[in-house]
Formats: sequence, C-alpha cells, structure tokens
Amino acid sequence: MARSDLVRILQQAVPGTVRISRRRVEDVRPLREDADLLLGADGVHSLVRRSGWPGSAARNHGLTVLRGTADIDPPEVAETWGGGWLVGITPLAGSGRDDAGPAGTNWFACLPEHRTPSVAEDLAHLRALVGGRRAPIDELLGAVRAETTLVHGIHSAPPVHPVRQNVALLGDAAHAMAPNLGHGANTALEDADALAASLRDRSGIPAALRAYARRRAAVDQAWRLGSALMMRMAMMRSGAGARDRALRGIASLGPR
Repeated sequence: MARSDLVRILQQAVPGTVRISRRRVEDVRPLREDADLLLGADGVHSLVRRSGWPGSAARNHGLTVLRGTADIDPPEVAETWGGGWLVGITPLAGSGRDDAGPAGTNWFACLPEHRTPSVAEDLAHLRALVGGRRAPIDELLGAVRAETTLVHGIHSAPPVHPVRQNVALLGDAAHAMAPNLGHGANTALEDADALAASLRDRSGIPAALRAYARRRAAVDQAWRLGSALMMRMAMMRSGAGARDRALRGIASLGPR
C-alpha cells in the first residue's frame, strides 16, 4: 500500500467529534495542565520526548539517503549492498496491475554523508559512487529525476521508556529507528492499537499506561536495536568482503 493512501484512510477515520488545532508548539507543559493524557506522536525529533525525557535528542548516523520514484518498470526487485553504500529497487504500490495506470519504480539509496544544495548534484555524486556496479542500478539511475527525489539523513531516538506520569510516546517519538528492517511505520500502528486497547481494558489512565508500556516497550526497542544492527551490516566498508562471503555461505545452506 502506498503510504499516501494509508494516511488518507487514517485521516478519514477520525471521528467528526475530534477537535483539531493546528499551531506551532514550543512548550508542551501548558498542554498537560488540563489534559488527562498527553500523547507524543510527533516524530523522531519529538518535542514531547525532549521535554519530558532529558538527554533524548535524536542521533544523526552520518548517512545520506536519496529516495524517490522513476517512470520505468522496475529493472529488478532487490537491495544491493556495496562497500559502504546500498541501493534498493521495488515496484510502486499498484504497479503491474491492469487498473493501476502506468507502472513505476520506487527506489532508495544510502551512502556516507554527502549533501549539496542541489538534488541534481546529489544524484550526480550517487551515480559516480555506484554507477557501473550492476546493470539494473545503471538503468534505474538513468531514469531518476531530481524533481521526484528526496534527500535527507537518518536519525534515530535513544532508548527511552515510553511512559512518564500522564504522558505516553508513540511511533518515532518513542523509538525512531533506522529504516533497514522496514518496520518503523508498522510499530507505530501497533503502538496506537495497543494504547487504544489498554485504555479500553483498564480502569484509569495510570493502569492503562502501565499496560501499554508492558505491551510495547521491549518489542519496540528490539526492533530499534535490530534495525541499527542491520544498518551497520548493510553499510559496512572495511568488512564488506567478509560480510559478503559469510552471507553467501549462509545462503548455500538452504534451497536456491
């Protein structure tokens, strides 16, 4: 499912009785004064987390991500690990179906920190770094365009307990992780489901928050740690050869 479709479905499910206010928040303390419960679902740089959990600023991993879409059929579906870089190629959600309109490719790349004021220059650097390694990657890089490419870094949150007094953290605010296991959005949805269930099943908010933390804290932190380890393995430079030999050996033990 395309994330834009998921966001639209979730927004449409919000009851009309919910009051929505959109404004910039610089201090979360006034929000707690008349609230039974404050939920921080405000992302990797969560103001709620930084206000109530000292020393919990997000960590920059010193990597640059380029990602976007290309108006071609996917030349393959794969993630290629090099020596300190990776490139992933997947179909766009819905591509390949007769009723889905033109086919397309979703792609992403990760490399050591290198950003310029120009996306076109960032793409040129990527082509210089990974070009000529594999034909499907070259085909993809020939089709990508600056106007459909995003460039950003990777940040993750330090380990925190997701509940403090009448404040609870959900999603990236609680456990922003590296993208390498592809599970960040899933854990956010699971957090929301677990918190809703805890609030329904328990008498009183303190008991509900304790139940929520029992359900999600260890699981979410395990995903965060696993994602960090996978990122380290995927982005190895000096140890890439040994990594590749080990993975080939593991793969030879199973069916092709």
